[in-house]
Amino acid sequence: MRRTLIIGGLLLLVLFVPPLSANPGGNGDANRDAACGGSCHGDPGLSEPSSAVLSFSQDRDSAYVGGPISISITVSQMELSSRAIVGVFLLSDTFGVSDTPQDAGWTILSNGEGGSTNYVETYVLNAEDGATITWSLLAPETEGIHELYAGVHHGGGGAARMQTSSAYNVTVGPIPENLPQMLPWEPVNSRPLGESSELSMPVVNATDVTLEYRIAEGPIMFSTATQDGEMWVSTLPAALSDISLSYRVVMSNDEFTESTGWIVVSNEVDSYDADLSAVRLQSLALMLGSIALCISVQRRMSRTPSSMLNEPESALISADQTSMVSAPEPMIPQQAAPALALDDPRRPQGWTDEQWLHYGPDHLQQNYGGGL
Repeated sequence: MRRTLIIGGLLLLVLFVPPLSANPGGNGDANRDAACGGSCHGDPGLSEPSSAVLSFSQDRDSAYVGGPISISITVSQMELSSRAIVGVFLLSDTFGVSDTPQDAGWTILSNGEGGSTNYVETYVLNAEDGATITWSLLAPETEGIHELYAGVHHGGGGAARMQTSSAYNVTVGPIPENLPQMLPWEPVNSRPLGESSELSMPVVNATDVTLEYRIAEGPIMFSTATQDGEMWVSTLPAALSDISLSYRVVMSNDEFTESTGWIVVSNEVDSYDADLSAVRLQSLALMLGSIALCISVQRRMSRTPSSMLNEPESALISADQTSMVSAPEPMIPQQAAPALALDDPRRPQGWTDEQWLHYGPDHLQQNYGGGL
């Protein structure tokens, strides 16, 4: 009965495991506010201070209204958990709600990881080198000084940690006259393997548009765009393997040459999503297999060794029961037969001592009736 209750309790523990409140494996790239939905990183009762150092850089001195600009955030000197995952934010404020760049009028064309989100998770193997995430943006439609912030969520020392930078100012000025300009559009950030992509780009004030692309940090290749009404159309070649491909649009006329930031294209590769029910069934199978193994080993070790089969019955009884069993009668040792005399007159002539001692008893039994 006790064994049944134990097995039943283990089954309940396996089948009714509550979901974890933390996410040590990360939540994935997404558009997130600074507090990340009130996670443990922003909870003073669960988190600890972070030593992370956050710094900004940009690819040009200023942007114009609705114009392109690339903002890079470098995070370093932070503690690292065993998983070495770090989540980096690009923010327009630090209120914890409605503080993504999109809330302030920015348009994210690319986050440098094959998406268009303000939160990116990446692996950091060396805290000294850290990680750098680059966002390709379109500036808001209002002129002036716009503030951006950087944030980071990470682990280390068994605790969740969070750090937020001070304000970083980006100047957004008026659009120069006759400047080639990319109107709001939806760039290609991901696509299936083996498929080329046709890009339709709404560019104004341009006499020439070129699509530049590269694999990783390799040489830049070109694809000339053709004008189709108010759109410029070009084709991005297909990727035959899971490579890091990025592209940008270069727009020019007789006075200016303008380009967007580099837009990274991720490849849609089938991924495996674990089913919680399958994981629980696998845990149940492992538990039952372990129980069966323990029972099998116990039965094998409890069997009576063959060396004990000829032992008297009292030897197989426990020490506290030996008083209940009468002691066996002592065995009377058999007397050894007397040895033959070497000078016995009945010894055949010519027999050696060894022959007489060995064959003598049979000789006496056959000829003298066995007497010695």
